[in-house]
Amino acid sequence: MLKAGMDGDKMRKYLILLLAALSCGCATPPLYRPAERGDIVKVRALLDAGADPNANKASYGHQTALHMAALNSRLEVAKLLIERGADVDQAAYSAFPKVMDGTPLHFAACSGANAIVQLLLEKGANPDPGPGRCFRDTSLGELAPLAIAEQMGHTVAAELIRSAIASRLGLTTGSARNAEAYGPLIGSLLKDYKGAGRTIAVTGFTRPDGRATADGTIVAERVTTELIRQKRLTVVERKAIEKVLSELKLQLSGIDADSTRKLGKMLGADLLVVGTLTELPGNRLEVNMRLASVESGEAISAASGQVARDWLK
Repeated sequence: MLKAGMDGDKMRKYLILLLAALSCGCATPPLYRPAERGDIVKVRALLDAGADPNANKASYGHQTALHMAALNSRLEVAKLLIERGADVDQAAYSAFPKVMDGTPLHFAACSGANAIVQLLLEKGANPDPGPGRCFRDTSLGELAPLAIAEQMGHTVAAELIRSAIASRLGLTTGSARNAEAYGPLIGSLLKDYKGAGRTIAVTGFTRPDGRATADGTIVAERVTTELIRQKRLTVVERKAIEKVLSELKLQLSGIDADSTRKLGKMLGADLLVVGTLTELPGNRLEVNMRLASVESGEAISAASGQVARDWLK
């Protein structure tokens, strides 16, 4: 029963939490489903009403709303939850049978949510918290976040985690080397870009004659990593780009003004990065990249430089 004399504000908060519990069948904490769906309006309303960002239940493996945001790449929801006190290292687990599902970092590494991996690490998440499961492929067993990212092929997430582990150990990190090689290229490409809060997608790199190459995939991953590190723009996940390219049956060499607009809209991006790679002596590559506006379909800037083809060592 409602307490007598409950004021209007308390009544409103009580009803918000009550309706949230009823809408999810009372089996999950109120924030769980909205965080999973990325419903930031509802998540904010529930937090304002007093919902606990770390609430969890045994019937759902002690997973929190932050686990759900990480697994489903809900970056803005994850930011809000952490801002309101979500524990970045809270472990999810099941007692019967005994299974360790892991921290939000395990979940982000599993889904390849690169921006959330970076967010968690920046907010102090342990980069090597021990074993946990990947819900996208439970056959992997229980692994550390780095191993999960590597096994799932999420190379950017793996590099971010590896860099954080190395940083704790006081080692020279891959991320630092990546920034040294690709930072100037990105800086030159975005030098005259004045927009803020926009979204960018790195579609990939081909040979000058349009041939796809494994080098192009690696360079695209490294450009993506550097864009995430700089935090100037919101970066579309590589897996989303690959999926849309497949659905549209587009070859990177065939991206013109019309396909730029179509691809950008499907990705929710304002800007696209495309480019070519030319082999040079001494295991080096010349990288030529263009920044295209999705609205106009036209290139708005370009940059070129050389990088080491160090993955062949």
